Amino acid sequence: MAKAASESINWEEGLIVKTFGFTRVYGGFPHLDAWLTVDNDLDAADIQLLEKWRQKLLKNIRTWNEETLKMKAIAFLLDKVDFDTNEIEGLFDVTFKGIIQDIKQIVTIDYTVCACTLDFIEQPYFYWHQYKKHKPTQDPFVQVLLAMLIAQENQIQKQPLYGCAVIAENWYFMVLDDKTYSISNAFVSTNADDLQNILLILRKFKHILATELSV
Repeated sequence: MAKAASESINWEEGLIVKTFGFTRVYGGFPHLDAWLTVDNDLDAADIQLLEKWRQKLLKNIRTWNEETLKMKAIAFLLDKVDFDTNEIEGLFDVTFKGIIQDIKQIVTIDYTVCACTLDFIEQPYFYWHQYKKHKPTQDPFVQVLLAMLIAQENQIQKQPLYGCAVIAENWYFMVLDDKTYSISNAFVSTNADDLQNILLILRKFKHILATELSV
């Protein structure tokens, strides 16, 4: 019989590692390193738009609530990447459900990039979860890992899973490969160079999705 759903468990990163046999790698993780290695090919128009966005973020990051931050800030960057194709779509507020090691898992992710037909998700590839507060009551890394774990159990062909957690202005990129994962250092979106890198890294994933992952 399945145990209680995940929302009744106070999941922490260490508990995730212990329960599901994960290993976290601190530095030197090939999939993450390759993803974060980008060439700055932004044109003048891109840089001008990013700077305008950065100035707005500097002014409002402490006052916008979570939903406003998503709609006015995060959605801007996602639109600049434009993950949507005939086969792939970016969806907001997606709930993942599964039973892993007899434990029911239910987790809602702010945004996912997936292969889908209408509202039926066939294969998710990217997970993004955001909190405005510097010290959120829930751990966004855990939320992403749980969603990855559920999707991983349903994969026909095992592939690395990619994700991102955002806490206020800090962006962290992460990759799970089998039971091993790694999380980047923070990219600070209120810093001009980091902001450019955030956009470049998101665009790099679009390239990885098209060339390396099964679509």
